[in-house]
Amino acid sequence: MRETGFRSHIPEPTIRIFTDFDGTMTREDVGRELFRHFCGSTVFNHIRSRWVDGAMTAPEAYDALCRSIPVLRETDLRDFLLPYEIDPSFPRFAEWCAERNYPLLILSDGADQYIDILLNKAGLSMPHLSNRMHLTPTSPDMEYPHFDPRCPSIANCKSNHVALRAQDDDLIVYIGDGASDFEAAQYADMVFARGALEQYCQEQNITFRRFYHFTTVREVLSLMISQNTLRRRKRAELRRRGLWSGG
Repeated sequence: MRETGFRSHIPEPTIRIFTDFDGTMTREDVGRELFRHFCGSTVFNHIRSRWVDGAMTAPEAYDALCRSIPVLRETDLRDFLLPYEIDPSFPRFAEWCAERNYPLLILSDGADQYIDILLNKAGLSMPHLSNRMHLTPTSPDMEYPHFDPRCPSIANCKSNHVALRAQDDDLIVYIGDGASDFEAAQYADMVFARGALEQYCQEQNITFRRFYHFTTVREVLSLMISQNTLRRRKRAELRRRGLWSGG
């Protein structure tokens, strides 16, 4: 379920939870493997290296990857996705958030086409913000409704979503694993990290807890909430306010 629009009203302060998709809700980076599979490893690695080196913005890299796919049919996509699935511990975590009225939003620098398929496969219907892939009779097209030139290395600026959906008294929790989560983590009061994001949080002195699955996240959050140890992080709060004010 793709989220549309922005704030129609000012919600009550709460604990707001944002989670990455690829490598976080799934064990593998599905988007990366999808493009590697349909573009071929040589083409994929060349474009990705230019992207990582900063020679291409994220939308430029995605567009180049899409042009390298002669044709992508929905049946091809569904067949490719058969081995992939969402972490089995995630549905219970989503249910726990809903029971407590903690807004939970998926933020992905991947594409809605495969995210929707995997969510449906897991029996989940929930909001997500991502890039949009359009399947055509030939090469797929990508659309980037959330790109911000301030964050050229990612096509979906996650920090904007985190900061602009938070109220003054909200507590922001972010869950992720990779480079597309780096900046967003700076705007969160509590980060659950693994992989490259874990190392980044260590280097940047960002409060985090290592997680292996969403049961860990649920149990740690439950304990922190019950013990009143989930607190706003001053640097994150200032960053959010700075973005609100256009700074």
